[in-house]
Amino acid sequence: MKRYPKVSIITPIFNGKEHTLAYLASLSGCSYPDYEVIIVDDGSTDGSAAIIAEKFPQVRILQGDGNLWWSGGTNMGIRDAISRGTDFILTMNNDVQIAEDCLDALVRCAQDNPGAIVGGKIYFMDSPQRIWSAGGKLSWWNGKTLVMLGHGQADSPGFSIRRRVDFFTGMCVLIPASVFARIQFYDALNFPQYHADTEFILRARKAGIPILFEPAARVWNRVESTFMQRFLRQEGVSPYRRIRDLLVSFRSPLNLKEYWLLHKRYCPLFLIPLAFGLRLARILLFLLKIEFAVHRGGKALDRIGA
Repeated sequence: MKRYPKVSIITPIFNGKEHTLAYLASLSGCSYPDYEVIIVDDGSTDGSAAIIAEKFPQVRILQGDGNLWWSGGTNMGIRDAISRGTDFILTMNNDVQIAEDCLDALVRCAQDNPGAIVGGKIYFMDSPQRIWSAGGKLSWWNGKTLVMLGHGQADSPGFSIRRRVDFFTGMCVLIPASVFARIQFYDALNFPQYHADTEFILRARKAGIPILFEPAARVWNRVESTFMQRFLRQEGVSPYRRIRDLLVSFRSPLNLKEYWLLHKRYCPLFLIPLAFGLRLARILLFLLKIEFAVHRGGKALDRIGA
């Protein structure tokens, strides 16, 4: 009798029960025979845990204290799964939908490439054939730093080839449990909310672990729920406060401290002054773009942070 490796799907949440219920409904249709779902509820106030327990009693729910954020919540779920003998960890967000054969494709790729970390192909939810990410590459020379491959492009045969990449976001990434013994967990101290997923993959890559994109593993991302889209629609926020929060808040994907740490840890030493200087210049240009979009509103805002 064929043995299927156990996959533990880890998803931290804070409120957003409608998204979580839709996400769990899509997971319930997975064709892969041996998986579990672990929801880490980090202090939700909208009754998420109760309604998940009612509608999806098979889901394992862990409770946080409201201070775990993405990295701490994910680490809690990983430790729980590993303590019970899982084979693979799959990190997922609660605002996605997953194809029924996604886990089959991820595990098949992992079995073909023992020890590798495998990530899937992510589409826009509202444009199901347009790619949000087909893996990522590092780009130190032009200040972009982290470039998502295929972003905004229509799917095509060029994005249907299994290949090595430099990094993934934390959405739909299958990691052998043994990797955590080798390189430890997500860096929740320095990257509590953003970039911990990227930093972990870069750390794994530095340790010689293959990072593979598997195009048959498909996921759809609900972009309008991202931090940037929610943040830009706050009313009564002054330009000064908006810029300050984008640059220093750990909840911001533009956090300067986190970008500096990524450069310090993974950029070639001789390139750091140039690479980080160019990154700062790009961030400043992006802040000007944000202020312009906020002033115009409407579709201009929709394009920011998508």
